[in-house]
Amino acid sequence: MTQKDPQPVSVTAPVRKAHPRLSKVANARDTIAGFGRDVGVMGLTFGQFSLLDLIDAVLEITGPADVLIGTWSAGFYDVDAAVRWRDSGRMRSIRFVMDSSDKRGQSTPGDVSELFGADAVRVTRSHAKFGLISNDDGWRAVITTSMNLNKNTRIEHFDLVDDPDRFALLWDFADALWQELPAGSTGDRTLPGVMSVASVRPNYGVAVAERIAVGPWVQ
Repeated sequence: MTQKDPQPVSVTAPVRKAHPRLSKVANARDTIAGFGRDVGVMGLTFGQFSLLDLIDAVLEITGPADVLIGTWSAGFYDVDAAVRWRDSGRMRSIRFVMDSSDKRGQSTPGDVSELFGADAVRVTRSHAKFGLISNDDGWRAVITTSMNLNKNTRIEHFDLVDDPDRFALLWDFADALWQELPAGSTGDRTLPGVMSVASVRPNYGVAVAERIAVGPWVQ
């Protein structure tokens, strides 16, 4: 998916029907029950499932899809599960936006590159966690969350919607990373420019008036 015109880096979402839920012990599938084209789910969990589990549950609803994952860390089990998605046909393609710092006991961007190919991975200084699921049936599912790919038994939150505008923002941002950054595990600790995506301009609260001429020559 590409956009002809640059998109802003923030999106104001329309009001839609939503299911806000506290999920202390339920799995991801039960927690997002009722999610659909016009129904979103916002939840608090006790960390009993991960971003990977949420994506897995959404794929059961959408059918085979392209997946884009943003994560700060990824467990070895989680990456292996993504391999199973690919091999079973549930996932048509996958890309990863990963943080470039080393994580003890976690899969590295190099590990992910070996499994999915270097071009499936871009690394930078990133703490963003999200999942995008899209296919030819028109699904543009977006998960934004505090969760990483790996399970973490702490209170987490997530927001799940089918929203083409939110989807386009994150997808276009990823496309800019793929254009700008080299493939694979580079260890790059700089922030990307992503100049192809329009950025919100700061409001400095200063107005520039017309030039005022002063002096004896003024008529």
